Amino acid sequence: MAAVTLDEAKAHLRVDGGAEDADLTLKLMAAEDAAAQYINRPIPWTNAEGQAVPVPASVKVAILLILGDLYANREGSVIGNGVVRVENSTVDMLLDPYRLMGFA
Repeated sequence: MAAVTLDEAKAHLRVDGGAEDADLTLKLMAAEDAAAQYINRPIPWTNAEGQAVPVPASVKVAILLILGDLYANREGSVIGNGVVRVENSTVDMLLDPYRLMGFA
């Protein structure tokens, strides 16, 4: 089950219609994967008893912020001889409390 639905993503991006659904779905999957990699756990995750934990609002918002960056910046940025990675400190702030440290 996805943490953020396509309808939620489209509302966040203010996208109407279905012309971009395939592209948005791919970017949404990438955004959720990026958030899961950052916190070192699947989204959604389970507790010690194996019960699904509801996705916290801050994690959902972080996924939407990542999606927004992917949607707005469809090409990589190159300055000089190096590639510039733009970081979003808001995403870090939202995901840090859920991050498991010391796991591969």
